[in-house]
Amino acid sequence: MKLRKIKDLSIKIKLVVLILFCLCLPFLILGTLWYEKSSDVIENNAIHSNQQLVSQVSNQLDSYFSDLERSTFPLIINPLIQQFMEIDHSDQYQLFKVTQQIEKELLPNILFGRSDISGFSIISNSGVATTYGGNLARERNKKYMSDLTDSESYKNMGINVIDSVPMLTVTRKFRDTLTYQTKGMLITDLYVNEIAKIAETVKLGNAGYVWVIDSNGRIVYHPDKHKLGQDAPPAYLDNINRHYVEGFFSEKIDGQENLVVFHKSALNNWIMVSEVPIHELIVNLIGMRNMTIWIGSLLMLFVLIVVSGFSLQLTRSLSNIQRLMKKAESGDLTVKAPEHRQDEIGALNRSFNKMVSEIRRLIEVVHTSKLKEKEMEIKQRESALQAMQSQINPHFLYNTLEIINSYAILEGVLPISHMATSLASIFRYSVGYANQEVTLKEEITHVSTYFSIQKERYRYFIADITLDDTLLTQVQAVRLMIQPMIENAFIHGYEKHKLKPEYIGISDEITNDCYILRITDKGKGMPSDQMEKYNSHFLEEFIVSNEEAAEPSFHRIGLLNVHHRLRLTFGAPYGLYIEKSDKDGTIIAITLPYKMDKEDEHVYSSHS
Repeated sequence: MKLRKIKDLSIKIKLVVLILFCLCLPFLILGTLWYEKSSDVIENNAIHSNQQLVSQVSNQLDSYFSDLERSTFPLIINPLIQQFMEIDHSDQYQLFKVTQQIEKELLPNILFGRSDISGFSIISNSGVATTYGGNLARERNKKYMSDLTDSESYKNMGINVIDSVPMLTVTRKFRDTLTYQTKGMLITDLYVNEIAKIAETVKLGNAGYVWVIDSNGRIVYHPDKHKLGQDAPPAYLDNINRHYVEGFFSEKIDGQENLVVFHKSALNNWIMVSEVPIHELIVNLIGMRNMTIWIGSLLMLFVLIVVSGFSLQLTRSLSNIQRLMKKAESGDLTVKAPEHRQDEIGALNRSFNKMVSEIRRLIEVVHTSKLKEKEMEIKQRESALQAMQSQINPHFLYNTLEIINSYAILEGVLPISHMATSLASIFRYSVGYANQEVTLKEEITHVSTYFSIQKERYRYFIADITLDDTLLTQVQAVRLMIQPMIENAFIHGYEKHKLKPEYIGISDEITNDCYILRITDKGKGMPSDQMEKYNSHFLEEFIVSNEEAAEPSFHRIGLLNVHHRLRLTFGAPYGLYIEKSDKDGTIIAITLPYKMDKEDEHVYSSHS
C-alpha cells in the first residue's frame, strides 16, 4: 500500500524526495558521524595530553620533596643535632649553647638558596624544642609527634595557617646513630608559593587549571586561595579512588561540563588534578564544524537550485502536455503542443500532436459515415411509411365509413354514427406525411377523437386533458406523436396486466425555452432497468439504428419511433423522456419547441 502511494506521487514531489534522501540525508548523517568521531578523537587527545602534563607536575613535585628530604638529611646525622636530642629540658644553658651552634653552623648551609622554607622546628622526645624562623607551637608539635608512625620517617602534614599565611608542613624523624631509635623530629614549614609555581607552569587553555590534593584528601594548592586547606569535594574523591594511579572523568560545575584528569604520586600519595572545560577542548572543532555546515549548506542550496530548476522545467513541460491532454479528453481536438524542443519532451509533444490530428481525422470520418447512415435510415423509414400508406385506399375507406354512418342515422343508432365519423377523422389525419410538422392543437384534436372511440369500449374510462388552449397553436409537433403513447398505455399498461383502462391524463408545463407535454396513466409500469435503458437512448446524440430498435428490450417501438421523428425534425434537446414508471403508473414527458409571443412572455414572467 505504501509503495503504491509513493508511485502515485507526482514527479516533482518524487524529485524533491530523491534530493532530500540522496543528498541532504547522507550529508547530515556523515556530518553527524564526523562531528562525533572528531569530538571523541580530540577529547582522547586532550585526555592523553593532560595526563602527560599532570604526570610531569607530579614528577616535579616529587623531585621538589625529594630534594627537600636530601637537603635535611645532614641534620639527622650531625653531632650537634644528636647532642640536642640528649639535652635535658632543665639544662637551659646547654640548650642555649647548642641551639646557637645549630643556628650558626648548620642552618645557613641548609637555608642557602631556599626561599621556600619559612622555618624549622626541632623537637626531642624529652620535650626540648626550638624554632628557627617561625613560631613555636607546642600543641601542634605534640600532635605531629603522635601522628608520625614508626614506619614513617618523612611525611607531608598538609596545610597550616601560621601568622595568617598558609604553610605546608613537612616532618622528619631524628634517629640515634647508634641505636637507630627515634630521638626527635624536624618540622619544616614551607611556603605554598613554590608548589604554586610548579602547578602554574602547566597551561590548560584559558579556563583550565591544576590543583593538588594531599594524602588526607585536603587541598594543598588551588587557584582559588579560599579553598586551601579545605577537604576536596567528595564526588571528586569517589571518582579518584576508583583508579589506582591515574584516570579521568567528567564533572558538571555551574552547568558546564569539565574534563578532570588526575595522577597519584607514588612518593607521598598526593594527587595532581587538572580541570578544563570540555567546550574549550573542542572550540576549534566547533568552528570547523560551523564552517563545514555553512559550506555544506551552500553546496546543498546550489544543488537544490540547479536540480529544482531542471525539475521545474521538466514538470512544467509535463504539466503542459497533461493540460493539453485533458482538453483533448473534453473534446477540444484543436490543441497543439510546442514542437521546438529536440529532446524527449519535444518528441513527446510531436507524438501528441500527431495523435490528436489522427483522432480528429478519424472522428470526422466516423461522423460523416454516421450522417450517411442516418440519412439512409431516414429514407428507409420514409419509404416504409409511404409504402404502408399507399396500401390503403383512402377514398374506399371514407366511402365505406360514410355508408355505415348513413345506415346508423337511419336506424337511429347514434353511437355507431359517432364512431364511424370519428374513425373517418382518424384515418384522414393518419394518412398524412409522418414527419409533417403540425401544431399541438391538431394533435390534441386527433387524440380527443381517438379517446371518444375508446370511451365506447370502456364505459368507466377517464380521459383527462388539462391544457392551456390558447398556447396549443404556438407549440410545434409532428403528426401522430401522441397516439402511439396512448396506445402503449392501453396495451402495455392495462391490457397486458389484465386491467381495465381507467385513466389517461395529458398535462403541460411551460419553461423559458420549451414546452413539456406529460402523458400519465395508472397502469403497471415497466422495470426500472428497462426505463433506464430507454432514457439512456433518449439522451444520446444519435438515434438508435433499426438493428438496435429490434432488440427484445425495445418492445415498445412506438416510443423510439416518436422520439426519432422528433429528434430528426427539431433536433436536440427535443424528444421523449420517461419520468416515472412503476406499479402505480407511468409518466412520459415530450419536450417540444415553443414560440412564445410578447403577451405570453409577460404572463410567464408574472407567474414565475
